[in-house]
Amino acid sequence: MNQQVSLIHINSGLLAALQQGAISINVFNKDLLALKCLVAGTSFRQLDAIEIDLLEGVSFGLKREPANEYDKHAVALYYDQHHVGYIPRQKNEVVARLMDAGKSFVAKVKEKDREGNWIKLKVEVYLQD
Repeated sequence: MNQQVSLIHINSGLLAALQQGAISINVFNKDLLALKCLVAGTSFRQLDAIEIDLLEGVSFGLKREPANEYDKHAVALYYDQHHVGYIPRQKNEVVARLMDAGKSFVAKVKEKDREGNWIKLKVEVYLQD
């Protein structure tokens, strides 16, 4: 009689944790580039205290502002507790709608320049999938 040997070993504790939602495995662990843009509104923020930290690769958290009186699709960018600016109105609708649907994003500084009082920040916005 020919006996088959299984190459898959199942850990019952791990399987139970996966089934109960106690842990999850993300096999597609790659952020997807969604948008490249300048950060809007930096000239209206007090960024002097954090400007030195705003180096290439630094991450910003994104926060929806659906009640924003100027833009119903407003998406604000934060560095720690500092409100840095916004994704420009002309480019924020898709990100805003996806955030409203529960998707998460992060923005990363790609380039920083200064023009007078304006800190010019170019960012790349990634969908965290």
